[in-house]
Amino acid sequence: MLAAALAGGCKQSALVGRIDGLDASADAMPGYVDGHLHAHAVFNMVESILWIGGTGDSSRLSLYIFEVDATCAEISTPGWRTKVRPTDLMGITVGGTTAGTYVVAPETPPRPGNAFLLHEIDQADPVLDSTGETGSVVITSVKPNETITGTLNATFSTGSLEGAFTATWCPTGVPLD
Repeated sequence: MLAAALAGGCKQSALVGRIDGLDASADAMPGYVDGHLHAHAVFNMVESILWIGGTGDSSRLSLYIFEVDATCAEISTPGWRTKVRPTDLMGITVGGTTAGTYVVAPETPPRPGNAFLLHEIDQADPVLDSTGETGSVVITSVKPNETITGTLNATFSTGSLEGAFTATWCPTGVPLD
């Protein structure tokens, strides 16, 4: 089931639809995130997933999943959160640079072999965020300067999320501040 969502494409029509049966076009999407946090069904859709290169740390992979159509240019300067509001977004950083399974832990930066997940409901003030506590991120493919594909299955203090992603390389993208 997750493999179908790994196919490349432009847009997700309904992430919550993975459970609700609204995901008829799942094969043409960059990914999905499904579940509930803060008693809120997250991500109505996924418009973009970007693998950022401006971290200054070559020992980790970092990507962001956006409900809106965020561009590389928009996330290439510090303080980019205001450029992509309102949105749900998820940051994933793994302590490694190769395909493999990374254990979700609430630590940033993640140690080698671990993954840090941050989900934000950034629809209005205050921003609600949750950190992944347990679970896994499986990186299935790393194509340098092109794409990262993988899946996630994580528990947070306020709920759980599962998903799949194909992230596009954004060499100048910087981490969320």
